Amino acid sequence: MPLAQKAIKQKIKSVGSIKKITKTMEMVSVSKMRRAVDKALATRAYSKYALELLVNLSKDKNVSNPLMVAGKSNKELIIVIGSNKGLCGGYHTNLFKALNLYIKKYEGTGREFKAITVGKYAERICKKLKIPLFASFITFSEYSEITQTKELSDLVSKEFIEGGYASVKILFTEFLKSTAYKPVLREIFPISVDTIKNILETFVEPAPAEALLARNTSRSEVGGSGEETQGKVGNFDFTDYKFEPDLNEILESVLPGLVDVVVYQTLAEAFASEHSARMFAMKNAGDSATTILDALTLSYNHARQDGITRELSEIVAGAEALNVN
Repeated sequence: MPLAQKAIKQKIKSVGSIKKITKTMEMVSVSKMRRAVDKALATRAYSKYALELLVNLSKDKNVSNPLMVAGKSNKELIIVIGSNKGLCGGYHTNLFKALNLYIKKYEGTGREFKAITVGKYAERICKKLKIPLFASFITFSEYSEITQTKELSDLVSKEFIEGGYASVKILFTEFLKSTAYKPVLREIFPISVDTIKNILETFVEPAPAEALLARNTSRSEVGGSGEETQGKVGNFDFTDYKFEPDLNEILESVLPGLVDVVVYQTLAEAFASEHSARMFAMKNAGDSATTILDALTLSYNHARQDGITRELSEIVAGAEALNVN
């Protein structure tokens, strides 16, 4: 076999192996995305009403809690939620751009930043932007329950109170639909009515098509156009509650639980977005491998045909030479 044919055949074998890997990773990502989307959508309604309850508790001017008072320093704590694995397209690039843009806004103002990261790639983003790391979590996944993520929310609450931070923000990717997500930088401390209203106003209601996606959508439908509808929370119920024994005592008991819910919801949204991004990255890689395989197969057939033609020409020339003799 000529060297050209051997080289092309080796390339075909290599690209074929890559295609099998990307196909497998795509199928795994579809399965994980369904689980993560199901979890994110299942907790959105609870998170929404928990935040509305927090608005009702916080609107009383007589209430006071350490989590509702901003520190007097110029320090800010940012929680960055990334992933532990790559091969997810522009997922981490979008996070990097969003954080970099935010940091640049405060250049020359004396603002000090510290970061708590979730995922190895979040660590890399903060190190690249030279943001000091306070803590790092690399064990969270779409399987994590609120009892596990409570470690993060407890740490953030404790650090906000003891560290004297002016604010605490969380950077994550909000899952919009099966084909879209967006980086969101959301303030969680100090807790105030305005802060919670801003969260609720951007809260995306679960669309029926997305709920179906988590359970019974086929793989081909997952990669579709994603023309799902979304809704936003527009009205807030500011009911006048009467509290016993005391509003401050109730707030002290309720606030940590509501913070746990907010952190858990952002993690669920981030994992759903991550697996969605990886699924489409692997699908695109598989499609590219198919295109390359088609081109290589055509080149191989041409090279093979040229080789056969050349051999036939040599045989005919040899036969003619014998006849002449």
